[in-house]
Amino acid sequence: MSKRRMASLVSVLLAMFLVLSACSTTDTSKTSGSGEPKKANQTKENAPSNKKSSSGDILNELGMEPIVKEPYTLTIGLPQNTNVEDYDTNHYTQLLEKKSGMDIKFEMLPAKDAKQKLAVMVSGGSALPDIISMALSDSEVYSYGSQGYFIPLNDYYENNSFYFQQIVEENGLDTMLNDVTSADGNIYTVPLYNPEYGNEWDHRAWINKTWLKALDLDMPETTEDFYQVLKAFKEKDPNGNNKADEIPYMGHINGWNSQPQDFFMNAFIYYNTSYNYILADNGKIDIAANKDEWKQGLQYLNKLYKEGLISPLTFTQDRPQFQQAIENPDAQIIGSITTGSMSIYQTDSKRKEDMTALPPLTGPNGVCWSTKRYQGPSSRGYVTKDAKSPEIAFRLLDLMCDKELSINSRFGEKDKDWKFATDADKGTGLYENMDIPATIKVINNHWGQPQNAEWAEDTQPAIRPYQYGIGGMTWDGNEYDSQYMTAQAVPSYIDKAPEEVVLKVPFTTEENDRTSEILTSLKTYIDESTQRFIVGDMPFSEWDNYVSELDNIGLEEYLKVVQKAYDRYRKNK
Repeated sequence: MSKRRMASLVSVLLAMFLVLSACSTTDTSKTSGSGEPKKANQTKENAPSNKKSSSGDILNELGMEPIVKEPYTLTIGLPQNTNVEDYDTNHYTQLLEKKSGMDIKFEMLPAKDAKQKLAVMVSGGSALPDIISMALSDSEVYSYGSQGYFIPLNDYYENNSFYFQQIVEENGLDTMLNDVTSADGNIYTVPLYNPEYGNEWDHRAWINKTWLKALDLDMPETTEDFYQVLKAFKEKDPNGNNKADEIPYMGHINGWNSQPQDFFMNAFIYYNTSYNYILADNGKIDIAANKDEWKQGLQYLNKLYKEGLISPLTFTQDRPQFQQAIENPDAQIIGSITTGSMSIYQTDSKRKEDMTALPPLTGPNGVCWSTKRYQGPSSRGYVTKDAKSPEIAFRLLDLMCDKELSINSRFGEKDKDWKFATDADKGTGLYENMDIPATIKVINNHWGQPQNAEWAEDTQPAIRPYQYGIGGMTWDGNEYDSQYMTAQAVPSYIDKAPEEVVLKVPFTTEENDRTSEILTSLKTYIDESTQRFIVGDMPFSEWDNYVSELDNIGLEEYLKVVQKAYDRYRKNK
């Protein structure tokens, strides 16, 4: 055979080899039986297994949708909520799958024991889902992160975040990650941020404006004014039925800020129930519950109780019993209550129409505080050590922070459950009085109801600044809507906290272990003693013994640990 013919044959054989090689490596997973390309968001039954190649090979550029170029399966561990009909067909799930190009599979955790289930999975060496999405405390996040079960996300925020960075920059939230940074300097979570003024300033009291008018009384401004008003409510038959059936003040147990001290102690000393009665002054940590001002507040409440101005049922009745009293069908019998929300009344309650917000009172020493509650970001989404691609897992958590997805995750399906407010809705916002414009018009409020529009209870990351949450909702004109009544109350409460308020102190695992038992005992003793002082079971002659018992429980040790953690937290902010 000539050299020319030999070379020609070799060329043909080489060409045939290259064609066969190309055919053998063609990715057939992207084509159906008809030869048409399949969408990246395939059904769960035929979803392909994930490639072994690096995630960069299948990721689109930041900001492009879908996130992945080819089908990818990702698992999420999530507490199951009975109000969600079907997580696979859930509208929010389908939006995530469409925008990410991923097939999401769920490993459901029991709703009431989700934390325990996670702990068992970890201790038993079980493989974890790519993502865990649930509320965990700072110390729990630190524990799982420092032991390597959750991976640090610092670099991913720097190099792989688009949706989170976008909404943070648009809303001036540049310091948000400070509050979810663990004690070791690592960020192990993509957060939920859902502030609302009504929750931030929630230690509210309400007073019967109809009775004030009937007795020609002014709105009380001081604790002495309030005392005189309650006496008038008790003695002067403001409901006009010629019966001594008026209850000047009533609260209940197990409610949202429903005890008298939740509101009235702020006229004597700052009442920080948001963080264990802790006070701070120029960085120095202390506690309110052993101060003379605390004692003065208890003495004031004890005076009201002894004179029959506080109902004894306040410290024994539960929510249903309280609701029965405030909705008394025969006559209005309630003069004042403390509660975080007027939703304690029935939606169409006529009794509620007599009530209006009682602004914070000024005490005998000129103190007039309002309790501020933490409304910063909280931990929600975590990439686990077993994630097949941490980068892809993070990109999905980042996607959850998209503006519309964040709204979807609270209000449901756009244009079915909610829609963006239009120019015609200007001036109808719940919090227009706080300069928050009407942004969201709720069509179908399914919160707390069976539905298949979102995952319920905010178990996933989302970034909803004030205008994209309840604060941005439109108002339907009902003056006795509970959310509207809250919105009207807030301006008299807001910004009446001390300049330095301790709302959050991230502990290490060791610090949490040292303080958890002490704190439990302290809070139990303080809360029980507070009630006993008010009703007179513990005479004020025992005040010094009470203070000594706080020390015996371990108050000094607790404050030392909090001080150390607080110093570290302030340094890292």
